[in-house]
Amino acid sequence: MKALLQLAGLPRSTFYYYLHRSQNPAKYQMVKEQIITIFNENKKRYGYRRITQELHNNDICVNHKTVQKLMKQLGLV
Repeated sequence: MKALLQLAGLPRSTFYYYLHRSQNPAKYQMVKEQIITIFNENKKRYGYRRITQELHNNDICVNHKTVQKLMKQLGLV
């Protein structure tokens, strides 16, 4: 292991950081699925404000700025 890290030029801590990070599921995966569902159920007419309200109605507490960021990542306009 030590030889491979030296060959790659990576510190040991960086290797373990990325190893640990890759094993964790995406932070907002469930929220993204809900956003897509709400967006498609409403004929792609809902913006981030309405989607945020729907998420709050479904007991999912997410900030409107987070919803806006996730919609941008998903390409939902």
